[in-house]
Amino acid sequence: MAGALSEIPAHLRRFVVEQDYGQYTESDQAVWRFVLARLSSSLNERAHPAYKHGLAATGIRLDRIPSIAEMNDKLGRFGWGAVAVDGFIPPRAFQEFQAAGILPIAAEIRTSEHVEYTPAPDIIHEAAGHAPILPEPTFAAYLRRIGEVGAQAFTVPADAAVYTAIYELSEVKERPDATAEEVERAERALAEALANGTVVSEAARLSRLYWWTAEYGLFGTPEQYTLYGAGLLSSIGESRSCHATEVRKLPLDEGCVEVDYDITRPQPQLFVTPDFETLHAVLDRVAEGLAVRRGGAYALRTALESRELATLRFSSGAIAIGVLARVLGPFDAPWAVELSGPVGFGWDGRLLPEHFPNAHADCWVIVGRLADGSSPDTGLVGASPSSRRTSIEFVSGARVEGRIVRREGLPDGRTACLELEAARIVLPRSAPRELARFTLLCAGDFVTARAGAADGAYHGETQYSGVRVPRPRPNRASTRSAASAPPPGPSTH
Repeated sequence: MAGALSEIPAHLRRFVVEQDYGQYTESDQAVWRFVLARLSSSLNERAHPAYKHGLAATGIRLDRIPSIAEMNDKLGRFGWGAVAVDGFIPPRAFQEFQAAGILPIAAEIRTSEHVEYTPAPDIIHEAAGHAPILPEPTFAAYLRRIGEVGAQAFTVPADAAVYTAIYELSEVKERPDATAEEVERAERALAEALANGTVVSEAARLSRLYWWTAEYGLFGTPEQYTLYGAGLLSSIGESRSCHATEVRKLPLDEGCVEVDYDITRPQPQLFVTPDFETLHAVLDRVAEGLAVRRGGAYALRTALESRELATLRFSSGAIAIGVLARVLGPFDAPWAVELSGPVGFGWDGRLLPEHFPNAHADCWVIVGRLADGSSPDTGLVGASPSSRRTSIEFVSGARVEGRIVRREGLPDGRTACLELEAARIVLPRSAPRELARFTLLCAGDFVTARAGAADGAYHGETQYSGVRVPRPRPNRASTRSAASAPPPGPSTH
């Protein structure tokens, strides 16, 4: 699996686990054979033409659970890779994996009690559902792009509660020993989380687009279509029931992001794309409404309300990565923004070596042009360390005073930032702030904001967890057999 692992951003390595093929029991293998045989029969004429060829091309056999290492090697021919993960991973991490062209595959397999459908991630859904369509280049490019766009979409605080409730309900429903009371309690928790979410976030809209395309998409026309969504291709029940007249078939457009979904129940409507190019067109139209594209006051307000990590971009090319805590001044022309730490400063999407997150705790970025109308990166080219105090004034009326102890320049000669000692920050209608040390990022005007860190190095490096999945279950230990031996091929790591 070296190919995929070498492409994994360092901060995502902690989500990668090792597929312990020896833990699959004869019962697990029987579940795989049963589901794949039923699916193969029912999807022979109903799945998108890429599906049948894609099964073998991506390392999926009907007679045994696939080796994720072998799938990784097969997918490499199509510019993709595969890694094993432990069930649900955070949505942002899932998006980043896909943006990198890596398919995260849950190594667990559903129990025999849930062969028709499971809301929990499992290897049938991830491997037999998602992988077979990846050899289709236009669709594969769409999966990468929606991962890239989705990783920049802001959440709202209520999204985390919904995610947790969905995770817990899915886990409970998959457990053979779960009681009716436990299921009811988990369903009630999800209903409450959804009721508390009064705002549909950017991230939720992108999640809906992903659901109605990559998970539950139909290809063709509402009257004559084939299946390409992984949720349909991996579910015995829904691959049949989706054809019922009660399930509405609607032409795909950007309006699908206004339609919510329930991960634990069959879908009452599905969306049909006439071709895979349409997926890209719809994604483009949805992306135009995101804060990162709209910029200005809208982006600043969205970042503030999200309370999540964000990357702010300024007219000079400077970026600041942190949680936006406060905007000082009007949103359409702020004097400064306050970021809660850890905060990283960078340029053109990359962190500056001296300004990784551990260099800054909570801090301010002074926004706007200098009093003479110049951008700080060019207007402060002549600034240099001095024992004398200096005063830097901005057109907004903001002022920074102190002794310059260091100037950090850019390769083209512009100034990236200045380090000042005994600093005094004066903002309009605010009490002066005295700081022993202050880094003045030469930002210029605020341009836009995106969710997450533009540079993954912000998160630092993480190590592979060493976790082996699937985990032993009570019914696994006594039922392993020769059928559980891993197929020929490289090891998971």
